[in-house]
Amino acid sequence: MLRINGRASIRLALLLTVVFIISATVAAQQLDSPQPKDASAAEQRDALKNYRAINGTLNLKGILFGGMFRVTTVVPFKGNFADYHHLEIVRPVSLVGKALNPTLVSTQAARLKAQFEERRLFQSVEVIDHYDSALANPRRAQSNDAQAEVESAESLDAPIGGLEDMLKRDRQRAVGDQSMPQPTLDKTLVVVIEVLDYAKDSRWKLALPLDIGRDMLTVRLRYYDKNTGVEVGRQIISGESNGSSLLGPFELRDGLSGVVDGLVDQLTRRVAAAEK
Repeated sequence: MLRINGRASIRLALLLTVVFIISATVAAQQLDSPQPKDASAAEQRDALKNYRAINGTLNLKGILFGGMFRVTTVVPFKGNFADYHHLEIVRPVSLVGKALNPTLVSTQAARLKAQFEERRLFQSVEVIDHYDSALANPRRAQSNDAQAEVESAESLDAPIGGLEDMLKRDRQRAVGDQSMPQPTLDKTLVVVIEVLDYAKDSRWKLALPLDIGRDMLTVRLRYYDKNTGVEVGRQIISGESNGSSLLGPFELRDGLSGVVDGLVDQLTRRVAAAEK
């Protein structure tokens, strides 16, 4: 009968651990790295009827490799997301000072673009440097005072009015709609990204108890209809890796992975619901 002494058993355990980490690394890279995309099939929404939304804290990738996420909808979405066939991602704006350098900003934008291209939700996905909703539609900027007053009152940030206010807006809207351009069915959705919090600790800190070490990213997302400049939704998504996965401090996914998964899931579920 084969006997294994103490040193041999330790070596065997270390070997198995190394093999497991290497296998997990390859698997995580395959999950996070988009596959080559066929340019002839830019948009494929046929399979969305079977799409199942992702739970940010109870999903296989997060449990095994880290990179969980949480989503807070600040302003509910409005409009039919099935009409949006083009996506423009504004390069993230850092609100945390120098903690987020231009290289990391470019990395974030590239990861988001690659994931949306792999998902094939839109005919085109582009990264742009800037977007100003006030200048998005020249006709809207030159609309009459009554229409401008209605749009200001109906803004997502506007307070809730009473019955008289709503009746007044209805009358003004009826006049203003005659001068506004008709909506197009080939719309472009613009996502403005603002980084609210960012921290990336070493793996040694991730190994400490009480969540002392963290790799986290929190962003505020503003969704705009490019043709009208109207904000159609707003969310806050936080991605985190704190050493709580099965790999512990050797987690292979970071806070950005969670944010990417959260954003892709949120848009996918809304396009899928509109396509049904």
